[in-house]
Amino acid sequence: MFRFISFIKFILTSTNQHGVHSPFVYDYITKCLYKKKQLKLPKTLKVLIKSITYFKYDSICLIGDYKTSEEKIKQHFPTISITENNADITVCSISDLSDTNLDINNLSNDCMLLIDDIHTSRKNFKTWKHLTELKHVRVSIDMFYCGALFFRKEQVKEHFKIRI
Repeated sequence: MFRFISFIKFILTSTNQHGVHSPFVYDYITKCLYKKKQLKLPKTLKVLIKSITYFKYDSICLIGDYKTSEEKIKQHFPTISITENNADITVCSISDLSDTNLDINNLSNDCMLLIDDIHTSRKNFKTWKHLTELKHVRVSIDMFYCGALFFRKEQVKEHFKIRI
């Protein structure tokens, strides 16, 4: 029931690219997330594949259940390096985030943290809200199915809710 109510709230408060005034986020949405690409994958993996292409990431860290996605990622990016730390992009479920030793405050400026299942329960959503409020997190994008955190020091702190 929480997920359904959360979805209704999300639809009523979210926007598309027309409500975004940040050039970084606007380009990410229009040139990456809204780009038509035939991928028969779950939403979060689609966002991941598109983001790796858009940002030209070289390394990825897979945490928890996402370790099983290595083969699918290698199909699209055979040269990408799978690493345990200092990756360009880190992917995990929000429930796996507490079980890892990932230090969010020490992620690099150009790093992206892609988090799945942010609206599946009240606890997950509270954890997501806490993450978006961290000082080191500059840009957070709530896409309902997943969320992306960016740590760009040159960016003003902003939060977006984007329909994908």
